[in-house]
Amino acid sequence: MSDDPTASDVAGAPALEATSLRETENPRLLLVLVPGLGTDVASTWRAAAAHLPEDVWAVGLDLPGHGRSAPWTDAPATPSMPQLARAVVDAVQRLRSTHPRLEHSPLRVAGTSLAGGLTLQLAAEHGAVVDSATVFGGLPRFGTAEAWRDRAQQVLDDGTEALTEGSMPRWFSPAFRASAPEAVHAVMGSLRAADDSSYAALCTVLSGFDLRKELPAISTPVHLVAGELDPVAPPEEIRAAAEAIPGARLTLVDGVAHQIAVERPQRAAELLSA
Repeated sequence: MSDDPTASDVAGAPALEATSLRETENPRLLLVLVPGLGTDVASTWRAAAAHLPEDVWAVGLDLPGHGRSAPWTDAPATPSMPQLARAVVDAVQRLRSTHPRLEHSPLRVAGTSLAGGLTLQLAAEHGAVVDSATVFGGLPRFGTAEAWRDRAQQVLDDGTEALTEGSMPRWFSPAFRASAPEAVHAVMGSLRAADDSSYAALCTVLSGFDLRKELPAISTPVHLVAGELDPVAPPEEIRAAAEAIPGARLTLVDGVAHQIAVERPQRAAELLSA
């Protein structure tokens, strides 16, 4: 795909708020971390960022209406993944203009779940900007369009609070829920705090997202990371995506569910900084 999508593809791209996670005097790598649908940077990526090497400059970007990012009030009727990809590219450009030390640092983007799909979109569409991509529990296609439209309506009717009970066992392994209740509580709190209309718009993004045919054309180095117990992005589906991308790496993390970076922050940092 072209590195310069048409104006119609990116019209309505939201502004994503950046959270500084690690700064360094001589960065060898600029790492941009994006959390998944219903979660924020603070509860998902901060712990992993604390384990990164000192020469990695790390920034988190919250999705629209999540964490520090403003709601997607001007979202079009059919918001798309290319619009979110453009939002990430715009945020990186702002960051480089503000911090000249980052001008020549290679860019690695990493995302979880929806943001894993977004990371694949960036690898396919913005290879001239993104030097490498790491996908945690992400797929080129999630579920069915009908299921995402139903989820969007559920949130508009009942709010994200209605999703917490069902999300917790999909996001975290039983062992982690028992051993780290505070970390689980923080992530679930970010789901409750997410803007309902923005969450619904992101469900609409997922209803139309299907990058499977684009995978063989990706030339950006991609590393896909699967959680052994993940029911949202099962390891066999992530393996199929890895096999479709030329030269892609695949890592299976044992004993974790969907929120890999939350359950294994040190392991996530190792994979991100390799």
